Amino acid sequence: MPPSLWRRRARLPSPLAQAPHGWTLTELLVVLAIVGTLTGLALPQYLQQQRQTRRGDARAALQQLLLEQSRYRSTHDSFATQLTDLGWTQDHSAQGHYHLRIAQADAESHVLEATATGAQAADTACTPMRLQWRQVATLVHSSGPSPDSDQGRCWAP
Repeated sequence: MPPSLWRRRARLPSPLAQAPHGWTLTELLVVLAIVGTLTGLALPQYLQQQRQTRRGDARAALQQLLLEQSRYRSTHDSFATQLTDLGWTQDHSAQGHYHLRIAQADAESHVLEATATGAQAADTACTPMRLQWRQVATLVHSSGPSPDSDQGRCWAP
């Protein structure tokens, strides 16, 4: 090929050299709308999953209190009426998502309650969570407004 043709070819603009670089405003807005929609759909489910996971904090604390109540009852005439009687120095669960209390205690039974605090307070279906020991050996798991049932299935892992 003669050098004059080669020079002409070298001067022709390449199709790649003229391609636009970057994103157009429309493309950015479409991506932003898709990300916003996906976030709007996923966020409520994520928050619900967090609330369900935090319920484990209440379950663990109430079961620990149940064991300590049994230990206390083995050496006393009735169950403990205060958390301090069981050696607890604070009234919150281990992770701090629940406020704990002994709602009722006598010689035959006791009711332990965990009320959600902070971000967990949005879990209205499961506040409070209760663990009740009745008579000789009846254990009742309950939550929400009903002291005898777990309508929100809050005790299910």
